[in-house]
Amino acid sequence: MSSTVSEVQTEFLREQAIPAFLAMLDDATGLQDPADLEQLAATLLVPLEQFEMPQQVASAVLDAIEARGDVDAAGLLAAVGVLAAERLAGRSRAGAQRLADKGIVSPIAAGVGMLAVQDAARIDCPDAELLVVLLRRPGAHEVQTALLGIEHQDTGDVLVRCALTPPTPIAAVHELLSDGVHYGDAPVPIAAEELTARVLAAARRAVDAQIALGHEAGPAWVIVSRALTGDPTGLPRPAVLAPWEDDPQVIDDQNPDEDEDEDEDEEGLQREMDMLLDEFEQHAGATYPPDGVVWEDGDWVASSMLRYKGGYGRLCHWTRADLAEYLLDYFPRKVSVVEEQELPAVPECADAFLRFLHTRGSLSGEPLEQLVQACQELRGEFLQRARDRSRWGLAKSLVMQMLAEGIDPSAPGAMDAWMADFNARAPEQREAIIGPAADRMIHAAQPGPATRPHAPKQRTQRRKAQRSARKRNRR
Repeated sequence: MSSTVSEVQTEFLREQAIPAFLAMLDDATGLQDPADLEQLAATLLVPLEQFEMPQQVASAVLDAIEARGDVDAAGLLAAVGVLAAERLAGRSRAGAQRLADKGIVSPIAAGVGMLAVQDAARIDCPDAELLVVLLRRPGAHEVQTALLGIEHQDTGDVLVRCALTPPTPIAAVHELLSDGVHYGDAPVPIAAEELTARVLAAARRAVDAQIALGHEAGPAWVIVSRALTGDPTGLPRPAVLAPWEDDPQVIDDQNPDEDEDEDEDEEGLQREMDMLLDEFEQHAGATYPPDGVVWEDGDWVASSMLRYKGGYGRLCHWTRADLAEYLLDYFPRKVSVVEEQELPAVPECADAFLRFLHTRGSLSGEPLEQLVQACQELRGEFLQRARDRSRWGLAKSLVMQMLAEGIDPSAPGAMDAWMADFNARAPEQREAIIGPAADRMIHAAQPGPATRPHAPKQRTQRRKAQRSARKRNRR
C-alpha cells in the first residue's frame, strides 16, 4: 500500500500543494527587505528539502513560481538559488535568470545570503548554554539575532534550539545582551571561529542522536547555516518536528531506572505485544459479559494502544499525557474503524486494558485511578476528533473511503483495483477525500513559536529511527 499511497501523495501535492505555496507568495506581495525574502524562501525550503518532497513536485513548485513572471517571483527564485542545496538551487537560479532576461529582477535579491556574524556571546545556563549571535548585512542599521540552545545534561551537548528574530535596531539588542538576557550568567564574548565550531559539533551530535528541533528551527537553520559558513548546507541539518508534533504540553515522565526497555528490538517488542493481547483476551473473557463492548471491541482497541506505545514508549507505561495523545491525536489520525458506532467503545476499552495491566502488575507511570478518570474526561473530545475528517491521516482517509464504499481493503487485489479507480476520478473528487489530510502536510511549512524539546521524547524518536534503520537493513 505504501507505494500506492506515495503515488497519491505525489499527485495530490502536484495539484493542491502548488497553489498553497503560491498563496504564501501572494500573502507576501510587495517584499521590501532581504530578510523577508530570505524568510519566505527558507520557509518554502522546509517542505521542499526536509520532508522528502518528490523531486518532480519540488521542480513543479519552482516552475509555477517562475510562471508568475513578477518581481516577487524573481526575488523568491533568486533567494532559493542562494539558500537551497545545489539540486534545487541550480534549477531556481536558472528560472531567475530566465526572468532576468525578460527584464524582471528583484531589487532586494542582492541582499539575500549577505548576513554575517557581527558579534556573538555565550550565556551559561543550568545544564545548558545559549549562543546569542548578532547577524548583520553590509551597511544595514539593524541586526537579526540567532538564538542557539545547546543542552548538556539530558542529551549530551547537542543542539536543541535554533531561532532567528526579525531585523531589530542594534542598540536594542546590545541592551538586551548587557542585561544577561535573563537566562543565566552574564554573556561571555565568543569569536566567530569558535562559535561556528561549537555549533557544528552540536548540530552533528543532534543528527547522530536523532534529535528533532522545534518546527520553527527549519527556516532559521537554513539562514543561520549560510551566515555562519557561507553555505546553506555547511552545517549538518538536524530533523525538524512538524507543527502538530511540536507540542510543549506533551510530557513524558518515564522512569529512568527502566531504560533497558528502550533498546528492545522490533521483533521482541512484537512478541511482547502478542503476549499481552493474548492475556488480555483471556482476562476479558473471564471478567466482562459476552455481549459487552470489551468483548466486542477490546482486542482491536488494545492492539491500537500497543501499536501507539510500540513506536513511542514502553508498552505498559501510561500517563494521562499518553492517553491524551493516543485518544486525541494518534487514534483520530491513524486508526480506521469499520462502523462509526464502534467509536464510543474506545475509551471504555482503553479503560479495560489499563485495568488489565494493573491486575497483571505491569502498569507503570501514573496511578490507575488517575488514568481511569482521564479516559472518562477525554471521551467527549475524543468522539469529536475521531469523527473530524480534517484530523485523519492520508492513509486513513483512503482506507475509510474504501470502507465507506463497501470495499474490504484486506481482500486480495482490492486495494490495487480501488486505487486505480481513485486515480481516474476527477481532481475535485479526490480532493474531497484526501484534501483535509494533506492540509497537515502543508502546515508543516509554516513557522511558529519556539519550544524546548523534552529529552525523554527525543530518546523515543531516536529509538524509532534505530528500529527503522534495522528494518531497512534486513530487506
